[in-house]
Amino acid sequence: MKKKRIIGVISLIFLIVAGSFFIMSRFGLTLPALLSGDPFNSKALLLPDDPAPPSASSDGSESKDPEEFQDVHSINILLLGIDRNEEREEYMGVFRSDMISLIKLDLDDNNVNVLAIPRDTYTYVPVEGKKDKINHAYAYGSMNDQGVESISEAVSQFTGLPIDYYISLDMGPIPDIVDEIGGVEIDVEIDMKTHGADLSKGLQVLNGQQAFDYIHWRYSANGDIDRMKRQQKFLKALFKQQKDSGKLVESVRTLLRYKDSLGTNLTPAQMIALAKFANKVPNEGVNYFTVPGNAQTIKKISYWVPDLAATKEIIEASFID
Repeated sequence: MKKKRIIGVISLIFLIVAGSFFIMSRFGLTLPALLSGDPFNSKALLLPDDPAPPSASSDGSESKDPEEFQDVHSINILLLGIDRNEEREEYMGVFRSDMISLIKLDLDDNNVNVLAIPRDTYTYVPVEGKKDKINHAYAYGSMNDQGVESISEAVSQFTGLPIDYYISLDMGPIPDIVDEIGGVEIDVEIDMKTHGADLSKGLQVLNGQQAFDYIHWRYSANGDIDRMKRQQKFLKALFKQQKDSGKLVESVRTLLRYKDSLGTNLTPAQMIALAKFANKVPNEGVNYFTVPGNAQTIKKISYWVPDLAATKEIIEASFID
């Protein structure tokens, strides 16, 4: 349970950092200025105002009076890591969502539940009109600049849950970002010597390209599930390293230079409210879940076939008010 809470906190940290550098880039704020005072009513700002499709841009209009939201207690945010990079942009123009997490914020009790969805999850994909890997929803949708709408529709169809907002971060700038902060120390579990990676087992400081290979490589015994664990381990190590060295604010400034890789339909005020809310959540208030299932090969293609009954139990217990 402790491990799950730690991983959940990491996902929350991702939300805070992504939101913070988006806000600061818009308003020229420093991190201390962002977190000082409380000029916003977090609940009123975060609750969707007649929710539009996740890809719609907000017009920045004022939120309704908080009393109008007295019967609404939570919101859902879709968190995406996109495999966009210069090479794929130039030669393919099609992108996939390598990381998919649905995050429920309980605005009354100040807790967070995170559902990680393996990218190879075998489910119905509306944009294709058939069952396929869930991350193919973003790929097919991105052909028509509808990647967010398509993956949001697929996730909502799979979970039965509405999606109020999204935050996406491209994977392409990760090597440069890691190099700028001086690398990240990781105990690499196994040798990774295929598919372009050249990592040896053992404790070491990974440079930018090595870090990218570590979180992107998925050719160990459990495929994408192992990769999800490595991504979580990397984020935990990165945050701890920067926090312990007193360079967390410096890291945010580094991220600011890559703001074009961030996408969201949250307004700047809502992003500030999100950071305010996150500050109220205690460590024990974050719970992390992964869609249960097993790896299967169907027509010579590898999938993560979800245990629908077990997934339903998780959703009903932790994601429905």
